Amino acid sequence: MIVEFFPFGYIVEDRKKGWQDFVDFLLHRQNFINDVSKKNSSLISGTMYAEGWRKAQVPNSIVRRYINQTKLNQQVKKNEFNQDEEAAGFMKMGFFLSRVFQEIVSGAYESCKSYLEEHSLPSLSQMNFIQKDNYCPEDFSSAITYTINDFSNKAHVDNDSDNWTLIDFDVEGGEFVIRDLQVFIELPKVEVIRLVVLKTSQLKHQTLPSKSTSDLFTMFGISCQISKNMTNTMEKFHNHHYEGMNHTL
Repeated sequence: MIVEFFPFGYIVEDRKKGWQDFVDFLLHRQNFINDVSKKNSSLISGTMYAEGWRKAQVPNSIVRRYINQTKLNQQVKKNEFNQDEEAAGFMKMGFFLSRVFQEIVSGAYESCKSYLEEHSLPSLSQMNFIQKDNYCPEDFSSAITYTINDFSNKAHVDNDSDNWTLIDFDVEGGEFVIRDLQVFIELPKVEVIRLVVLKTSQLKHQTLPSKSTSDLFTMFGISCQISKNMTNTMEKFHNHHYEGMNHTL
């Protein structure tokens, strides 16, 4: 496990802007996706959203991006959806996350990147999945979840395929607990970005409740991951399991 703290006062302006653009883009994407809180059995409070790729939950489809078709149609009707701009936003986000994690935890980053490529999985930056040899140099994850509104959850292990999960908590919020290691990670009394890298599929962990006394702030947390269900589904696809079944990506 790796833990790093980055006080805002020591972060260069370019990196601060990178974090601001990153958060703004994810908040903007709420116009096109549902929150997935009800599907998270470990959730106690707050809201969770997911972006990227997952095993499809609609007939005759194999994998799909997280999307709310009704919301998307409404944005298209109002002429407020631009495919090229959204794709550019994902590319920019992927480049930023890649740079952050590669600088701090290059080993875990390379492990996730290799896993993605070796299993020919769709990447977060791809708006449409094209098999193999279509990765950007910065691709290392298929999906990202992010949490707001005083998020907290029960102790649990994740159902991820990759060995490592890369986690950030932004602004202020609940303590992060790794129960199996009896480790309690508390935020300092200054504005920081907290980065934690651990094997979430093996170690029981949770976020404790948080509350802003002024009600003006909320913790913003992100987690980069690769779903085990999607990995298994893509292995079936590459082994021609779906041939002749009228299934599409």
